[in-house]
Amino acid sequence: MSAPPIPDGALPGLGHLGRLARDPLGFMESVRPLGQVVLIRLGRTPYYVINDPSLIRQVLVTDAVRMRKGVQYEKLRPLLGNAVAMTAGREHRDRRRRLQPVFHPDRIRGYSALMHQAAVETVDTWAPGGTVDVVAEMHRLALVVVSRALCSAELSDEASATIQRDLPAVLSGITWRSLFPGGLLEQLPLPMNRRFTQANQRLLTTIEGLVAAQQDYGTDGGDLLSRLLRAEGGRLGAMPDTAAVRDEAVNLLFAGTETTGSALAWLWYAVSEHPKIEERLAEHACDGDLSYAERVARETLRLYPPAWLISRRSTEPVRLGAYEIPMGASILFSPYSLHREPSVFPDATSFDPDRWLPDREREIPRGAYLPFGAGPHNCIGERFALLEMSIVASTIAARYRLVPTGPVRKRARATLAPAGPGMRLSPR
Repeated sequence: MSAPPIPDGALPGLGHLGRLARDPLGFMESVRPLGQVVLIRLGRTPYYVINDPSLIRQVLVTDAVRMRKGVQYEKLRPLLGNAVAMTAGREHRDRRRRLQPVFHPDRIRGYSALMHQAAVETVDTWAPGGTVDVVAEMHRLALVVVSRALCSAELSDEASATIQRDLPAVLSGITWRSLFPGGLLEQLPLPMNRRFTQANQRLLTTIEGLVAAQQDYGTDGGDLLSRLLRAEGGRLGAMPDTAAVRDEAVNLLFAGTETTGSALAWLWYAVSEHPKIEERLAEHACDGDLSYAERVARETLRLYPPAWLISRRSTEPVRLGAYEIPMGASILFSPYSLHREPSVFPDATSFDPDRWLPDREREIPRGAYLPFGAGPHNCIGERFALLEMSIVASTIAARYRLVPTGPVRKRARATLAPAGPGMRLSPR
């Protein structure tokens, strides 16, 4: 078959880069109706955009061995190093096998009390009738949860401030670098590159300090860092490869703070628009039932997936639908756009947690819901994130109703985060 369709609006030398930079979410949605596979250009680089759930599943699952992580992950390497999310092939299988016991469901459930306590502490600082910056509050709360789960010792104020300040700066730099995949941007002597390098180094130094402190502590306190040290094959206090543990710890902080914090903030904006859903969430919370809160969390992740854009690169030729994709091709797909496809999700733009009831969930095609990816590279912390979102949502909903003081905007950078007003606290 002839080449896939190409959207309008490409500019000489830039291709569709301008449209993607101006309105990334709108651009990806505009591409979806054009076909199962659509060809765009970012600069001079062609990208195959996949819009069909079955073909996306083929990329992530069936033909996973013919793919490696794409440009986003290449740009994440200064931050995540050689963490499991950055590896491929046999190395990925070996590292994931070693890490799997760290994320066993029984161990994840063991963090429930920690998650609840962190949520209670956050709510206790709020003043009834006052206003909170819910985006900042949820990111701080997510940082408290993941740092306590990661390390038995309390994260110092300095380390906490470093992560809260520097992680967004690094992710912003990664976003811009991903838009210019050739590597030229990061080589220029720009202030943004200096800020990126300095922020990234401070983050890595902070995490290396946590790893060293846990090694010196020499006792397994049940935290993730102790288990990571053991999973890497060393003894506590005598770990031969601290860089491997550091990379996994940075990956956990990135996912546990930036992605979970953004998802929790979206949850409150979404729920605030649906009073009946909000009341059901509070009622179930008071009954100690997390099932409805998890459905609310999953629906939030459908409409506002933090990983709004995912990339792959083919390592050999592969056929996707009617098209032959050459070796070395760059492939993109957008969970944000896919999750809004009406033929897959009826009434797709409506916030409906009950679409995750068992009978209705079975009607959703495989490969159509991808907040955590799929296949051998799906997010290893999926259960941790869903449990945390469910517990935090229930804990806060039992105490407060959050009312936005203005409209919220979508900010699609390295992750999809809300840029919105404060939320007024109405006590229950």
